[in-house]
Amino acid sequence: MKKLKSCIAIIALVIAMILCVGCDPKDPIVIKESDTFIVINVTSEQMTISGDTKLVDYMEMLKTKELLDFKIKDGMITEVNGIENPADWSSCWMIYTNDTATSNPAYSIEYNGKKYASANYGAESLVIKDGCTYIWYYQSF
Repeated sequence: MKKLKSCIAIIALVIAMILCVGCDPKDPIVIKESDTFIVINVTSEQMTISGDTKLVDYMEMLKTKELLDFKIKDGMITEVNGIENPADWSSCWMIYTNDTATSNPAYSIEYNGKKYASANYGAESLVIKDGCTYIWYYQSF
């Protein structure tokens, strides 16, 4: 009987290992590449996304989960994770995305070998899509 229980335990372990082979870990929803380069991977697993969900709504959810911190004033993101735009606007947070319907490819950045275009709208107006990536990049002008 003891051998039978041991065999069953080993078989269960082998089955569990087989089931996990090929499982792809999900990308984290927030990736901090540096203090000035924050990647947000939008997923409906974290929040219900409708046809009018804005980036700022998703960011608020991330803020409540302590995955991101930001400040907004007059429709502009003025600070992300403690780095704020200076009063002279010589530097500021810009948003880039792989959503081609809401971006301008004339201005782009590269991340992990892919191009991300400058968003056409600010965080309060930018409608997000499940599976899209949004990158906050602090740029100097």
